[in-house]
Amino acid sequence: MKQWVCSICGNDTSNVDYDYLINYDHISCHIGVWGGKDVPTHKDKLKTGFMKIKGWEKISGYTYKGYTIVNPIHNAEETKYEATILNLNLPQKPKWELEVLTPGYKWKLADDYFFDIIIWDENRLNTRTKMDKHAMKSISHFRQTFEQLVDRILSIRLTSAPIYSSQSVGGIVNHVNNSGTTIPYGQMVQSIQSMQQTINNLTQNTPSNPF
Repeated sequence: MKQWVCSICGNDTSNVDYDYLINYDHISCHIGVWGGKDVPTHKDKLKTGFMKIKGWEKISGYTYKGYTIVNPIHNAEETKYEATILNLNLPQKPKWELEVLTPGYKWKLADDYFFDIIIWDENRLNTRTKMDKHAMKSISHFRQTFEQLVDRILSIRLTSAPIYSSQSVGGIVNHVNNSGTTIPYGQMVQSIQSMQQTINNLTQNTPSNPF
């Protein structure tokens, strides 16, 4: 029965339960992510779910809006993948964190077939999303998701920033316009926050009027 052969790994599938097949192919052969040349055996795939991200190190150096990924690592079981995101817009280069949990991670339900992707900034503001196994096959798709999460964090930071008087904000904007200098978004937000903190400190330290 030549037709009962997996078109991906080339192994016989005539004795495999229908629940583990897509047509004549192993389901596990269709779930590889960022795959390389080596194809694991069917036995290995059934044991691990074949949820490992092969090529996680490829994301190192990827930069979007000045936020660059460095030091991609994973745990021993390869169920949790992590990386640091450096904010190159600021001289002190604040660190964000990126985390991906595979469907086989211990905190996830047994029937959860999604990869959880989480990003949080240095102030612990976070955003997350899910990607199914087929979407995770594409590193370009993952990069698009990374960009969307960065944009989402920046949006959260903008909407959660304190409200300032028109005079203080206008002064910064006028300075930027008059100098012809473009200030990175992150640097502007941090400058505004620093200014507000200074104002708060001066207010608290000013003695009350005795009269």
